[in-house]
Amino acid sequence: MFPRRIAVCLFAMALVYAPFAHGCATNQAWFVLDGLLVLAALFHLRECLAYGKRPTVPGFPLVAMLLILGLGVAQALNPKYIYDPVTRSMEALHSFRPHLPGTMDRRSSLIALIHWSALGIGFTALLDLLRDREVRWFLMGTIALTGLVMAVFGIALKFQGSQVIPFTNSPCITFFGTYVYHAHAAAFLNLCWPASLVFAIRSIYGYQPIARALWINGFLLTFFALFINISKFGHLAAIPGLLFALVVLHKGMPPREARVPPLVLVLLVLILLAGAATFIFPLAGVSVRRWDEVMHSGFGGRPILYEIALSMVQQYPLWGTGSGTFYIVFPYFSAHLGTSMQGLFSHAHQDYLQTMVEWGLPGAVVWFALVGVGFLKGCRDHWLRPEELSTGAAIVALTIVGLHAMVDFPMQMGSLRLYAATYLAILWRVRLPEDNPQA
Repeated sequence: MFPRRIAVCLFAMALVYAPFAHGCATNQAWFVLDGLLVLAALFHLRECLAYGKRPTVPGFPLVAMLLILGLGVAQALNPKYIYDPVTRSMEALHSFRPHLPGTMDRRSSLIALIHWSALGIGFTALLDLLRDREVRWFLMGTIALTGLVMAVFGIALKFQGSQVIPFTNSPCITFFGTYVYHAHAAAFLNLCWPASLVFAIRSIYGYQPIARALWINGFLLTFFALFINISKFGHLAAIPGLLFALVVLHKGMPPREARVPPLVLVLLVLILLAGAATFIFPLAGVSVRRWDEVMHSGFGGRPILYEIALSMVQQYPLWGTGSGTFYIVFPYFSAHLGTSMQGLFSHAHQDYLQTMVEWGLPGAVVWFALVGVGFLKGCRDHWLRPEELSTGAAIVALTIVGLHAMVDFPMQMGSLRLYAATYLAILWRVRLPEDNPQA
């Protein structure tokens, strides 16, 4: 069992490393994350071979991932251009076969394919590992505690008025914690607080005041951080997301006799709200001012950006432009706008559209099926076993980040992909017959 423990620890290390490495926004940090995931999967495979165990992995996600991998490899093997990042120019290649899947730049697609492949390898191992209740809750606890540390770190920096991104010398007024982009920080917090919430709910079963105080306060701090961060979606999704979580998790709540007395809960909430009003809410003024900027900027130019992305889909509907090539192709479709779209070249600010642009409509259908079928399976499982709070947390987290992906690009970040993939693996896992309540 020693290799298995190493594999689980490596996955936990990846969950901690990814957000604090500025979300793995750069390829250098992302490759480190890739290495952790592949190494964890190799240790898990070694344990399976040593003990003659066959990993239990559902067939549908395996087939979907193989189809996506096949399309990505076919794209990388058939480049249409060579892109020069210095001059931002493209040189046509005569060997390109127009009727086969291809890419606008082989290097960009290979890098993207490496990231996706490493995540796919890790995801496959997680599908088997997360069947174990202890592993599942250990990794969920890692997510919850990492989110809490990031929330406290971000709140402290905002309270100090810091304008320099941690561990760098780069000035920025919109960062939160170690995330350079405030929307990515909001997506990260929205992926973490559902895990904190279910730990707070589980703590009600026990009679350990320290654990109960840790998880309840941890949840509230992580949730309050959404309002300190200046992401507009974070503000909009916070209260509806919490109400949705309470509806999803309601049937899995502890029985009345196991709950904390109502008077104690009321006093605890009043104390925490008083503390928030004193130390946290005054910092939300910057977030409120951001709404004025949005109202005068036409939603950050997103309607125009989406229109351009749709025209790219119409131009390359079958095989797409190649994974990781949106930033290369976009300037050619927005040239008529001059410099008005500056700063929006790297991503579509809408993950569903960017998936269709880069992978084509058939590839996008496979991607959406991989996530969508797993999500529906998780909803069915939770309906049948509502006491499995980990499944409920995964449903809540993926719902919120899925809505966020409609107006931004959380799934283009290594850390956010990893957290979303962990939740998706919880929904896709094959449940053990002896699964415990509260699993």
